[in-house]
Amino acid sequence: MNKFSPEYINLGGDLLRQFAQTQDDGLSAILTSENLTHFQSQYTGSRVRRFPPLKTLTLFMHQVSSANKSCRNTLITDARDQVAKGQKPDKTNNDSYCKARQRLTEDSIKTLLHLSGENLDNASPESWRWHDRRVVITDGSTLSMPDTDANQKAYPQHRGQKKGLEIPSSEYKYSLHWVVEPC
Repeated sequence: MNKFSPEYINLGGDLLRQFAQTQDDGLSAILTSENLTHFQSQYTGSRVRRFPPLKTLTLFMHQVSSANKSCRNTLITDARDQVAKGQKPDKTNNDSYCKARQRLTEDSIKTLLHLSGENLDNASPESWRWHDRRVVITDGSTLSMPDTDANQKAYPQHRGQKKGLEIPSSEYKYSLHWVVEPC
């Protein structure tokens, strides 16, 4: 694969098709080709790897949305899909994929997440407003990570927690909030 091969050029379109983002209605365009082109452009370099950023992002999205979260299962599923398309399947050894995932930057993923949120907000019909106001929802996700000084600095404890208390089970918990846009 090189930067001019059809396989490389079609990575963005493949991602959009896999996540049903190709319809004409606004809500199906949460991610756009322009968003993915911008994402890919953040990774400059002359070498095209086995897992370019968009391919890695696609696999990572499948991995986190799968019931079986293993890297190997993700690669086996991808190889199965390639066979179904009549393509030669990639190897299912996960070393290269794991290294490729580490090359994805937090900033590029955050940017893509923000862009997709803006696209969704812009596509939301006026009828979805509550008393003519936008409602912003944050979920009740739990993120587990080691309780290191670096993580404490990057992701500080909740302001309601007493100083000096460790985070139980190394988990940062966020509760469900409904935030209504001010008048």
